[in-house]
Amino acid sequence: QVRAGPQPSIGNQRHGPRTVNPLVRLALRSISAMDSAQTLLRQVAKDAKVFQTLSAATAAAAQQETGKCWAALPLTRDSMAEVHTTLQDGSGTLGVIMVATAAPVSQMEVLRAMEYSGVFVASSEMTKAMPALAAASTFAAGPSLVLLATAEAIKGDENWTAFMYDPRREDAGSDAFVTDNERVRSEIKGFLNRQNLLTLIAKKSLPAPAVEGEESGELAQGLSEASKTVTILYSSDTGHAEECAKAVARQCRNGGFASSAVRIGTMDSFDVGALAAEPLVVFCVATAGKGEFCGNGRGFFGKLSSRTDLDLKDMKYCMFGLGDSHYWGKGTEDSRINFAKPARDLDDMLEKMGATRMMPTGFGDDQDVDQYHTGFGEWKSQLYSRLGVEAAAAGGGGDDGPVKSDEMIKVETRQLRGSMKESFDDITTGQIPFQDTKLVKTHGSYQQDDRDLREERQKMGVENAFSFMIRIRLPGGYCTADQWLAMDNICGTFANGTLKITTRQTWQVHGVLKRNMKATMQAMNKACMDTVAACGDVCRNVMCTSRPDVCSKELHDEILNWTYSIHDHCLPRSGAYHEIFLMQGDEMAEKTQIMGSTPVEEEPLYGLTYLPRKYKVAVAIPPSNDVDLFAHCCGFIAIIENGKLLGFNVSVGGGLGFTHNNQKTHPRLADVIGFCKPSDAKYVCECVLTVSRDFGDRTGRKHARIKYTVEDYGPEWFKEQVEDRLGFKLQPAKPYRFEHRGDLHGWVKRSDGLWNCGLLIPIGRVKENSRICLQKIAQELKGQGAFRMTCNQSVVLEDIPEAKKALVQKLLDEYKVMHSKETTVSGLRRNMVACVALPTCPLAFAEAERYLPTLVERLEAVTERCGISQEDIVIRMTGCPNSCGRPSMAEIGFIGKAPGTYNMYLGADFVGHRLNCLYAESVNEDQIIKILTPLFGKYSKERVKNEKFGDFLVRTKTVKPMQNGRDWWTTPEV
Repeated sequence: QVRAGPQPSIGNQRHGPRTVNPLVRLALRSISAMDSAQTLLRQVAKDAKVFQTLSAATAAAAQQETGKCWAALPLTRDSMAEVHTTLQDGSGTLGVIMVATAAPVSQMEVLRAMEYSGVFVASSEMTKAMPALAAASTFAAGPSLVLLATAEAIKGDENWTAFMYDPRREDAGSDAFVTDNERVRSEIKGFLNRQNLLTLIAKKSLPAPAVEGEESGELAQGLSEASKTVTILYSSDTGHAEECAKAVARQCRNGGFASSAVRIGTMDSFDVGALAAEPLVVFCVATAGKGEFCGNGRGFFGKLSSRTDLDLKDMKYCMFGLGDSHYWGKGTEDSRINFAKPARDLDDMLEKMGATRMMPTGFGDDQDVDQYHTGFGEWKSQLYSRLGVEAAAAGGGGDDGPVKSDEMIKVETRQLRGSMKESFDDITTGQIPFQDTKLVKTHGSYQQDDRDLREERQKMGVENAFSFMIRIRLPGGYCTADQWLAMDNICGTFANGTLKITTRQTWQVHGVLKRNMKATMQAMNKACMDTVAACGDVCRNVMCTSRPDVCSKELHDEILNWTYSIHDHCLPRSGAYHEIFLMQGDEMAEKTQIMGSTPVEEEPLYGLTYLPRKYKVAVAIPPSNDVDLFAHCCGFIAIIENGKLLGFNVSVGGGLGFTHNNQKTHPRLADVIGFCKPSDAKYVCECVLTVSRDFGDRTGRKHARIKYTVEDYGPEWFKEQVEDRLGFKLQPAKPYRFEHRGDLHGWVKRSDGLWNCGLLIPIGRVKENSRICLQKIAQELKGQGAFRMTCNQSVVLEDIPEAKKALVQKLLDEYKVMHSKETTVSGLRRNMVACVALPTCPLAFAEAERYLPTLVERLEAVTERCGISQEDIVIRMTGCPNSCGRPSMAEIGFIGKAPGTYNMYLGADFVGHRLNCLYAESVNEDQIIKILTPLFGKYSKERVKNEKFGDFLVRTKTVKPMQNGRDWWTTPEV
């Protein structure tokens, strides 16, 4: 920045004696010290080649066979980081002098150089540097690093420690690490007790102190005692291998290992060059993709593979591998080869490098009754016995304590409170404790991290990029224009600038940092919204048909009100949400909720244990099945005669989630068990809930949904249990007919004279043009219009006055928001649904939201050539088999198996009465196009009038009709 007017010059004699800028003085001092260091070096090595940059010295060293090429550098954070990167290559002809000219002088980073195998390291005051430089110049087995400090820089630092680490001394039977000081700097002592250098030095006998009680003697004793160390490294995507590693760490700490002697971290966070210094390393390695390492272990294995110089003869190790022996098909060669392949590959490599396997390698198989826990239990018993920690209690340790079951967490955390209030106030970390991650789901949020950034952040040594997804409670998907504006502001202020419309007819915001969680919840509360029971083992957001053309406005509102009644009746009553996120100061002391009511400290429906798993409810208005009613735990089908609501048919036992190749899990469509009056609907929903509460499987969460209770006991038994609790019999189910599942696109005038307009928001992501457009429309409709989220991830604009219709149309056209058959491009695009998947979902094996539009674009070219581009075909994709995007009910469904690889399912019907079945396993994009192209061509030529794609595939016996979920694993008829 240039200032106006004359500038004073340094040393202007008219203004007194000449002065020197402190920065200039420091620079001059540094130059002088660098010159002194080079002079000293040439006195002990007359022919030494000295360079001013590390890159130049490294290049020269690569061409030199004997002697050293030196880099003389000032001691800074950046220069030290560059030195560490270079030292890992281990060039024997490279030497580095780091010169410190200003206090304070930290020796920590210089000490870390000792972690690399065969490096000479020394630290000395400048005037006493000749012995260290002489020894460093003649060290030929590896690089040399010498820290020289000026007398001024360490003046007054009584604990400055001059030391020398020379691996040659150990080979000659002497002590490699020596210091001539009577006092050992506390910084060095702390380093040696914390870092993995500890095990390297512990194997060496330090010099006995001349006088009993000196600190150098204490250091030697501490290092000797710390020889009982273990390093635990894991590679994990879904968290299973991480949990195994944490369990081992807890047991070791509780079994007598010092806390500082138990190191745990991801494989990528560990320097492979330091393996040789480790006496024992425990590996817990999960499998990703087709026999690949997970993202936080891939770099470690790659670096280890390139290190031909490593000799691991002094290292012991043991290995636990996690995988799925049927992941690529039961009994197939691919499954045999890829089962726990990363663990087996790493095991082989360590053995070839000379490491000693301490015990047989263990394996955890997802096909076992208790999945990986079965194998881990057997393996860890042997490990704990070998380590002498088998008698230790399983709790305690230095992390979140023992991994407790979800059931235990629910019981012990004071009705969903846990330690969350304190956790969200702790700004020293971006994450919350393990058990709180389980509880926060019930309050509408999931802790996540950006998986795209994991590897980079682990290399930097910082924690993952944690954030929170928040899901809003929005029964029926209805919100006012003012609430839309509030959510638009919230996503821009606290989240990632986008809104995600979900398949559960509500919003999610992503990327909310922990420090903003309470402010975000409070902003929602001000707009009369909350996130209570949006996730977790409770009754979640109750859905309701959103299409405005299925019945009159008055009737639609009546059914929506019954939806609210069902939803509110099944809400948890705990005041935890309000205490954690909303109450502050005096309000917290008074313990009052919104509206001033006293929190109910009991759960009449849920008790202490809540439900075994989530409870999903939907209300459908025929002829639309846009809510996918048969995919829900409990469903209500509106029965309308002569414009009046008679009541609801009741369905139970739907759900789509399963686990790849685990035949104990499968999707299931709900059974219709009877009919009830509108006023009884909430009580029927309650009784279905309590049957699940009392009979659901709490021993395994993969078998805990209502669908398995209905499947195991039978629909008739379940109906009897519901009727027992109701105190009356359900009436026989009444006739109904579903004709479609898609959303309305375009304008429709309701019976009250107001207009509605159905939009297409691709994959439900409100961003860029669509966000701006909807924000402007909401501004125009404040106080009169409304928004209705759909179960297909789109929006219906509601209650638009005639006077505003043209303005809304103009905004839709201006921002190119799709809202008609012409603007929605194709039948595939109108009917595509995808979950969020990568990068935030921790369960995803593959992309979904970010990829499906690309795939659909390629498929549109095929359907255009075949003349069927405007045919409505339901296509859905999820990143994992938990099936948030309901792919098992799509005419074309994709479920992620590995990055870029999907299982393809075909043959569900268009209205949601039939599941699809597996057609092609583990296919990539080109294979998908190759498979679907001839099927589209055949459909174009051979279909009958009004025949849908899924029905055509069944009629032509391309696939078999999948009516029962229990047949999910049978071979399709082709």
